[in-house]
Amino acid sequence: MKIVLFSIFGFNVYSHGVFLVLAAVVGGWILFRLAKKEKFETKNFFANYLTSVVIGLVASRVLFYLINLKYYQTFWQIVEIWQGGLISFAGFIAGAAAFLLILKKQKQSLEPWVEIAGVVFPLAIAIGRVGCVLNGEFGIRTKSIFAIYGYMPVTLLELLACIVIFVINFYLYLNFRARLPKYFLFFNFAIIYLFTRIFIDTYRIDDALAIGINLSQLTSLVLLVVSILTFGYLCLKGKMRLE
Repeated sequence: MKIVLFSIFGFNVYSHGVFLVLAAVVGGWILFRLAKKEKFETKNFFANYLTSVVIGLVASRVLFYLINLKYYQTFWQIVEIWQGGLISFAGFIAGAAAFLLILKKQKQSLEPWVEIAGVVFPLAIAIGRVGCVLNGEFGIRTKSIFAIYGYMPVTLLELLACIVIFVINFYLYLNFRARLPKYFLFFNFAIIYLFTRIFIDTYRIDDALAIGINLSQLTSLVLLVVSILTFGYLCLKGKMRLE
């Protein structure tokens, strides 16, 4: 584990916070470069992106705080984001929704942005998960061949899965995008990622719900079903654009 990445004049710089920022910066830069390549309207990109990142972080942290309220002594611990403790699903959904709403207000077409997000999102998640691995966020004790020091490395497995998804989607984007249905890259990312999370999260240290799976798995399952149905509906109707 490397919870504290380094110290400057007695001030600790935490790995979780560093890679969270790095994920946002790298993800934003690649999103911007792809948008420029596709000749999207990028005049207000950085303001839009920064706003969506802040909204996503706040939503992610607030939900984690509320779910784990019993473990906090004071309200002000909610700002200690560098120590870990985020609900990734809440952050991505809130941040993406905010970004799309801003674009909608600026009268931009949403479909092309959603498409390139399918390339960028898995890489951003992978970078952020490096901080989780260094922070020691492992799963349950197990004798599995995948175990590290006797624990299932759930965040490491998620990181590797996201790298694979990024490589696949980036390859498809570079070579076959013109032949793919609209939104394919985004839903390809969403469906593979959510399907993977359902299995990986079996090994998380989370209490099972009454239905036999934990909250993270249930969230992944619901979002997976919604993603499949939404993409299927768009394909069947032939309405592959968000206006």
